[in-house]
Amino acid sequence: MIKHIWYHIVKVWVSIGMFFLLKKKKVYGTENIPKKGPILLIGNHQNALVDALLIPITTSRKIHFLARAAVFKKSLVNKILRSLNMLPAYRLRDGFRNMDKNYEVFNKCVEVLHNNGAVEIFAEGEHHLNRRIIPLKKGFARIILSTLQKYPNTQIQIVPVGLNYDSRLNYPSSVSIIYGKPILANPYFDIDNPDITFSEIIDVVTEALKKLTLHIEDQENYDSIIEKLENAGVDYLNPFEANEMAKNIDSLKPLNQLNKTNWFLPIHLITKVNSFIPLFIWGKLKKRISDIIFTNTFRFALIAVLFPLVYFIQSVIIYYFFGKQIAIIYLPASMLLGAITTKTMKVKFS
Repeated sequence: MIKHIWYHIVKVWVSIGMFFLLKKKKVYGTENIPKKGPILLIGNHQNALVDALLIPITTSRKIHFLARAAVFKKSLVNKILRSLNMLPAYRLRDGFRNMDKNYEVFNKCVEVLHNNGAVEIFAEGEHHLNRRIIPLKKGFARIILSTLQKYPNTQIQIVPVGLNYDSRLNYPSSVSIIYGKPILANPYFDIDNPDITFSEIIDVVTEALKKLTLHIEDQENYDSIIEKLENAGVDYLNPFEANEMAKNIDSLKPLNQLNKTNWFLPIHLITKVNSFIPLFIWGKLKKRISDIIFTNTFRFALIAVLFPLVYFIQSVIIYYFFGKQIAIIYLPASMLLGAITTKTMKVKFS
């Protein structure tokens, strides 16, 4: 009961943090998520931990999900993450000896599915900035096979998830989350004589994901295709339209995109002045991020923790010097300024 309450408290906190991180968050296809029974939610992976957090806050199901093992190293962090149903996934870069630990994690996923739970996994196996689906790893198929071998009567549904960002690095980005039609996994597995390449189920899931996010197949001309799409005014949040544009790339014509006056710039300036301390810290921290795909992950952490903490401290200082009434006004006003700024700033593609 306590763990259940804790999970939902954190879910609300993450949702509030995402509200201030993202300009827009559009969710489609939630009716495709089975309300009961075991499911695997498999998404593309372009925005590090932000991807992993968006699925639990946009579904009614309680989610267990795999995250890179490196973030579990510290004891306290490990306990917190596991209390939120997060499990470490080990890769070769984490050390060959650690690969055996994946058996324990996979077994945990097997039991979750057996108990009609939901598991989130990013089958590409790594995050990346390319607007395409890279070859899927076998991990999700091994979890399904292990579940069916141990519990043959389990009916497992795969729900493909397309995560689409206009920008993965800049602030404030927008995202569309599209839940595709569920795929019954059982017909693709022969538990008595399994195909350990899992080629058929991997192909089926790959094709489903390619429809739910922009997939540029031509890697050799990738940069020029992206340039033509953006010059033609592509909407990355609409992968169906974006994929059609990519198919007809040679017929696209550049649009005359006018720079409209943003009448909210004075509010943006006030927000920056009011947020000088956390923005100063962010400026220092941003330079130390070794993997740029984690930019929005760290940005989210600061928005969810540091910004409200600083606003609270500043409201205490205002209370001390100017009295309770002004302090009471200041704190919600700061949050309102932050919300207006997030929802009205322009973002560059990245």
